[in-house]
Amino acid sequence: MRKHKEKTAKKLGIVLLSGLMLSAQAAPVFHPFTIVAEAHQGRTDSSGGHHDYQNKSGLGSYHYHHGMPAHLHPNGVCPYSSSSSSSSSSSSKKAQSQAAKTVVTTELMNSYQAVFDADYYYNANPDLQSAIGHDSLKLFEHFYTNGMAEGRKGCDSFDVNVYKENNADLKNAYGDNLKAYYEHYLSTGCKEDRVHQ
Repeated sequence: MRKHKEKTAKKLGIVLLSGLMLSAQAAPVFHPFTIVAEAHQGRTDSSGGHHDYQNKSGLGSYHYHHGMPAHLHPNGVCPYSSSSSSSSSSSSKKAQSQAAKTVVTTELMNSYQAVFDADYYYNANPDLQSAIGHDSLKLFEHFYTNGMAEGRKGCDSFDVNVYKENNADLKNAYGDNLKAYYEHYLSTGCKEDRVHQ
């Protein structure tokens, strides 16, 4: 009788363990970069991202979806892409090509006020004065598509090189992708009062 009870207990244990293992396998698997966020309105641009000026997502003023949960692109690389192990120079080129696809609007320019001032950018870049003139939106378009990647100062109160050198955690994360430093400062760094000038 005792052996029968032990055998039954063993079988019950095996069934329970099997059930636990099966339920663990059936549980949803979350990507390490997945951030659960509130739903919010807004169409995505050609890069699969959009602005969230009220920061309902908690990810800052701009983030991506393209069929995935709301997320950021650290180092210009989508955490959901299969080739997330690319070098910082190729991710910098990818970020530049994505920037070129984004439609530059006055609304977008206004969201960059912490790092861009059209008058300052015009005066600090004589090469742009004759090429672009004093059109604020065209100056911002240059800053957005080229200037940030080149490390140009967009205003008097933010210097990307100072920001990079004084924030080792960002230097390790972003390497030479200068645009990522501007984006980080806009979404997080200014709130954290990080050294930036």
